Amino acid sequence: MGCAVSCVNRATMSLFGKSNNDHDVRARLERKLYIAKESPEPDFDLSECQLRHVPSGTYSICKVYRKEYLYLQNNNLQSLEEGGQLSDLYLIKVINLSSNRFLQLPNDIRYLVNLTELYLQDNLIKSLPENIQFMQSLQILDVSNNKLRSLTSSLGKLKCLRKLRLVDNNDLNELCPELCYATNLSSLEIDGEQFVFPPPEVATQSTADIMKYLCKKMNVEYSSPLTTASDISTVQSPNSIVDPFARRNTLTWEEQEAAIIEQENRLHKAAKEQREKFLNKVLQEQLELDNEIAKVQLEKELDRQKLIKAIQEDEQEIECLVKNFIQSDYLKPEVIQQQLAHEQAEHDRLLEITRQNYDNIKKADVLRAMEMLIEEDYSIRHSKKYYEDSLNNMKQSVLLQDLEVSEKLTELLNAKDQSRTALVEQLLEDQDVQMAIVASLLEKVDARSWSLNQEISLISLHLARLSVIEQEKKKLHIAYNYNELLQQRIQLINLLDDLFDQQNKRRKQLVETLREMESASVNESSDFWLKNYQKLMESAPKTLLDIGKCLDPALANYLLQEGVIHCLPFLVKFLFSGEPLLNITVEELKSNGVSLSSDREGIIRAINSYVGAKSQNHNFEPSTSLEPSAPTELSEEQNCTGVVTTNQTDDFVMEAECVICMDAKSEVVFVPCGHMCCCHPCSKKEMDCCPMCRTNIERTIKVIIA
Repeated sequence: MGCAVSCVNRATMSLFGKSNNDHDVRARLERKLYIAKESPEPDFDLSECQLRHVPSGTYSICKVYRKEYLYLQNNNLQSLEEGGQLSDLYLIKVINLSSNRFLQLPNDIRYLVNLTELYLQDNLIKSLPENIQFMQSLQILDVSNNKLRSLTSSLGKLKCLRKLRLVDNNDLNELCPELCYATNLSSLEIDGEQFVFPPPEVATQSTADIMKYLCKKMNVEYSSPLTTASDISTVQSPNSIVDPFARRNTLTWEEQEAAIIEQENRLHKAAKEQREKFLNKVLQEQLELDNEIAKVQLEKELDRQKLIKAIQEDEQEIECLVKNFIQSDYLKPEVIQQQLAHEQAEHDRLLEITRQNYDNIKKADVLRAMEMLIEEDYSIRHSKKYYEDSLNNMKQSVLLQDLEVSEKLTELLNAKDQSRTALVEQLLEDQDVQMAIVASLLEKVDARSWSLNQEISLISLHLARLSVIEQEKKKLHIAYNYNELLQQRIQLINLLDDLFDQQNKRRKQLVETLREMESASVNESSDFWLKNYQKLMESAPKTLLDIGKCLDPALANYLLQEGVIHCLPFLVKFLFSGEPLLNITVEELKSNGVSLSSDREGIIRAINSYVGAKSQNHNFEPSTSLEPSAPTELSEEQNCTGVVTTNQTDDFVMEAECVICMDAKSEVVFVPCGHMCCCHPCSKKEMDCCPMCRTNIERTIKVIIA
């Protein structure tokens, strides 16, 4: 740490602009660096120090002293590269870069995974980088008073973003519609009067109205932002600290077994707790049910007592009436007594029926309660048994899977060892394999075969490009020029068939040559093919074998158009010499083996066309004469050698992925439609029609792009 601070102190001499108070500014910077090193506070303040570059070692200080707030506002900074590696700032939560001279932000800003607030106001920033999408903890972004012209769609991937300030950006008149995916955005500040999308009548309204308009344009349902930061569902919380460079420890078998046992114990414990909770819940419900039954019984008892009381009152009234009736009528006492006895019997019968109904109702309630208790007990036992059975089945399945994996791994290792042994023995003993190796190498160094392979590769590239173009048109729903593309594919297929026929003929010629060599060497040793292979490996120029990897495809295309691709082996010396191709003369071509004048003329025309195409200003006119013109001053773009590096050759290859598996490269052409949209394994499946255009497939051609 002392070394980092000393580096910062030594670098302070070159960090400031020329002014009269350099001494005061330097003293202020040294004081702030001393405070940052000695103070336990999480703040690191380098503001108002007239810095032109971030002091060296600043980011290391933030990492070592675990600073969370970095203030660099009110300086003359244009870049963040001088302070160290931005990956050391993964602990930083707030960065203030306002009032500086930044034109753009570095791509390494994506390492600030814990950053929650970023202030960039009062700068010269024209665009935000795509890597801002990795700052998933960002909540506040202030880019006001800058030179923004457009917004990146990556802002929609900031799920924690709550506040976005874009005011005082005079060239910004459109919002990216993908901003609607930032569902927690609750504050959006823009100059709504100058906006075109959304229109001013929407852009001048509230943030919710603007977000609803963007969601409507993207056919997305609007959801209001969450009220608190704790409700935000993100990959990582802004308050949590994640070290993206921490090394993850690998688990051994014993640790995995211990983890499984611990997981099972947790499951048992959780099941036991759940069972106890369930039993407590059942007991609680049983108590509540008993209380309800007691309440119902009490209510029914009260009703019965009320009924008995009402019956007694009625009996008293009837008795009074009977007495009155007896007193009033002494003429027929026998009849009155009979009526009274009949009424008394009827009253007793009704009272008995009422008592029986009450007893039946009470018995039915008790039976219903008992039935519910029995059903609940049965469900508890059934769930317990089901849990135990599922746990046993899971254990058995895990053990069986481990056994199967072990057996398959053993079989795979045994099969690999056996196949390796068989292949080595076959390669050493089989002369046919040796002959095939020599034939393959002879075909590689043969100029005619090489030229045919280059032509097949170029046509395959064109077919792949046409297939990719048609896929893109289908995605964009573009239907014009379909017949023109179809004619181009048909012509390319015809050329491809012709080239394959020529390649087969040339291969047969080489095989016949090898057979003649074999018949002439019957009396020689059995290692004839190995010796010939060694001779070919020693005699073949390494540059000729590697020319296919280094040759510029554009130069090969022009040589193919002029019909002199077979003369490419004679150009190896010029291609790998490092000299410009324009310096090649007719005499040099003749001295290097190009005997036909038509071939020399075609090579000169192809080189002129290639150099003219590579020129950036497109003002280069290829010479028509065969003699070299007077030397002229060529720019770096015209100083072409015809050889490109690996990174450059990757730019010329357009790989079309298989439309079926979406994984491998396309290497099969369907006839007659000419689409190159399928890999070789997928073409082996049962397909009757092309997966792109649904045209019936007559046959397939497998091609490999070199």
